[in-house]
Amino acid sequence: MGEPAKGEYAKGEYAPGKVPVGLRVGHLLRINSYLDYAILSMWAGRRAGVVMGMAEASVRGAGPGGPHGPDEEILARLRDLIGEAREYYATDDFPAAMARMRVAQDLVVLHAIRLSGE
Repeated sequence: MGEPAKGEYAKGEYAPGKVPVGLRVGHLLRINSYLDYAILSMWAGRRAGVVMGMAEASVRGAGPGGPHGPDEEILARLRDLIGEAREYYATDDFPAAMARMRVAQDLVVLHAIRLSGE
């Protein structure tokens, strides 16, 4: 059996030091696109609850590095922010909901930029 070839990974969790930066950045960019759609839906007032749920689902579960991976801290923050945004939106507190969604999006983008510089 031995170790996987370069660029391949064994089944199971990734080792945190072996998760490719491109995979991590791609995962963050996917989350960013869901946040974009959710923010636009909130402004348009069309299906915002559904699209915010999609954004929330995009951060559910572990990232590319597994449950103890290198991006779990930011994913936990995003889960909290998006969850709060959905709660505020459900109570018609648009400014508070939008603020949390924008902070979540800024965190994702800044983290992706930081990773891209590695």
